[in-house]
Amino acid sequence: MIYLSGAIREKFGAYPEIGWMATPDMGNRLPAGPFWAFDNACFAHPGEFDWDRWERALRRRIAEAGADRLLFVVAPDVPFDAEGTVKRFAQYRDRLKALGLPLAFVTQDGMGTEDIPWGDVDAVFVGGSTAWKTGHESAAIVTSARERGKWVHMGRVNSLKRLRVAVSMGCHSADGTFLKYGPDTNLARLLGWLRSIATEPPMRLETVA
Repeated sequence: MIYLSGAIREKFGAYPEIGWMATPDMGNRLPAGPFWAFDNACFAHPGEFDWDRWERALRRRIAEAGADRLLFVVAPDVPFDAEGTVKRFAQYRDRLKALGLPLAFVTQDGMGTEDIPWGDVDAVFVGGSTAWKTGHESAAIVTSARERGKWVHMGRVNSLKRLRVAVSMGCHSADGTFLKYGPDTNLARLLGWLRSIATEPPMRLETVA
């Protein structure tokens, strides 16, 4: 499990379990070295998506951190709106594919495996409401993604309980803002979580939600 921090501190990069989740809204420089991903900021700005701003920010981050450690870029979505997310992906599909970078599709409440554009994406970003993304429908998408050899990531993971859920469902990575508050104390806690779950038995699916 790799935890992608939404708080960027160079010292976090000393640990192989921790990487960066960058967004177009960030102003600080992205240190090179760790694995990283690039989000779309649609969760913070659900009613809009500025392709030109997003692409400029992405190019800047690649210049800083390199593309060789880039896990995925997150395709624009509409939070909590399955139909809107599918339509928004289709709107930008060709431009996203032209980037030649690993691409993640965000899942939303009510989606099934048939809604995922498997042939166009390299990763699945588990989104949607807390209840849905930790439930059986979401777990089925994760299983299908793993069977297809796709990377699986879960967003908004800020507790040991949620981290265990992500691992149990089969996610390779997760992100959150946990290190933003009390970074020194929370860094030690996060590292402890990541190392403990590596030796724990998987949770039963009915206990996930």
